[in-house]
Amino acid sequence: MQTRKPKLWRVTALVAALSLALTGCAGGNAGTPDSGDDPGQVDPNGVLNLPFTLSTMNINFDPAAPTPPNPNRSPVIMIYDTLLRPTGEGGTFEPGLAKEVQFIDSSTIKIVLNPGITFTDGAIFDAAAVKTGIEYLVNSESTVLAPERKAISTIDIDSDLELTLHLSRPIAGEVIQLMAWSDFLIPSPKALADGVDLATTPVGAGPFMLDENQPGERLSLVKNPDYFQADSIQLAGVEWINMEATEAQVNALSSGVVDVSEGLNYGYASQLQGSSLHVELKPSSQEFYWGQMCKSRAPFDDVRVRQALNFAIDREAFSNVIFGGEATPLSSLFGPTHPLFDESLNDYYTHDVDKAKSLLKEAGYADGLSFDMFVFAGMERPLEVIQAQWQEAGINVTLKPLTNVLDFAPNADGAPIAIYPQGVLGIQRVVRVLSPGSFFNVCNWDDPELNAAVEAQQGTEPGTQEQYDATAEVQRIVTEQALGVFVTTTVEATV
Repeated sequence: MQTRKPKLWRVTALVAALSLALTGCAGGNAGTPDSGDDPGQVDPNGVLNLPFTLSTMNINFDPAAPTPPNPNRSPVIMIYDTLLRPTGEGGTFEPGLAKEVQFIDSSTIKIVLNPGITFTDGAIFDAAAVKTGIEYLVNSESTVLAPERKAISTIDIDSDLELTLHLSRPIAGEVIQLMAWSDFLIPSPKALADGVDLATTPVGAGPFMLDENQPGERLSLVKNPDYFQADSIQLAGVEWINMEATEAQVNALSSGVVDVSEGLNYGYASQLQGSSLHVELKPSSQEFYWGQMCKSRAPFDDVRVRQALNFAIDREAFSNVIFGGEATPLSSLFGPTHPLFDESLNDYYTHDVDKAKSLLKEAGYADGLSFDMFVFAGMERPLEVIQAQWQEAGINVTLKPLTNVLDFAPNADGAPIAIYPQGVLGIQRVVRVLSPGSFFNVCNWDDPELNAAVEAQQGTEPGTQEQYDATAEVQRIVTEQALGVFVTTTVEATV
């Protein structure tokens, strides 16, 4: 797979906010042109202020040990940087720390690194360093990092800047994709050898360095002056301020306390429409509402029950109530806004209360069905809508606030089902919730047909027709077997 010449520096959805500073559009302290200046100019001494729910987030800066259940967060990615960077264009990538990554065959990957890169402790970012870093990640016992990393069996150093990865399973395509996300963040080999506690003192080769971390209150990064693309980073730093995605963010945006928000939900963001702030609302291509359930225990071990749950949801009505009609209905873990979506599955689960009742009757629940369902924080109103819709089909749900994610994952001890936003990209949106060994694969669902289809998909070269066809087969199994509750996309709200 030949990567392409880099365009604008981007890493994740949140880090895309940096593009505002790069293009001179950020407000507050970051990149606001002085009166009379060229509006395309930015202040390279500016600090981008971002709201984030730090009070519930214990960030571990060791890339091999992200705090469950979340993968490595944006601040961690910005400290280490990624080997590749996603373009958002159907599974294609741009160079990152790697100049290119080549798909040799389904079990072999060649990495060519950019020259002249160093870690912030002075260590050289070369093939030996990357080999040490990858082996460190592979040996981690983290259940949050993608399990596919364990398939890397041997690594050959071909030259100072070239190395070859040999896999024990034919999943090279997926391993390449993971290099664009948070599963292959390479720490300094010197820091590893010296026993540096990366959890609190991260040492990477990315565009920023940790400045200060006040857990639950404030997190700040400063620009790495020795970053290999430092000229492209027109910011002196980034600061996250503890703030719930509620009315507080609306007020902070209006007053200029924070510059950008990408975590604000539709309800609050829509309040800012018509103000002096730029508000962009669109169906998300990444995040969606879906329901995970314990499929190894009754009643959800019966495919008819799972299908009934899906037919009993009126997705158009849900979108109208929760997202003002802006969200896209889903019948799979992929939707029409995703480049790998299989259009033949569009509207597979249309709203049909009679069909839902019939399926429940066939499954032995003619008199209806009752169960508890966990409610993640912020999901109260969406689940009240689904609760009312399900009741029309004789499905009676008691909503239980979720205070500790371990009550649900991985064993569904407190309730057998939860509906929540998922934003994992590519085939990982299947792997993270339906493949054996993954933290959020509740009750450890193990379907040989799905496992084989996923592995076949992971062995395809990214961006090819073969990848699309293999992804379609995965979607077919997930949808027909109703391996989750499919609701709608969320609506991206960027302010």
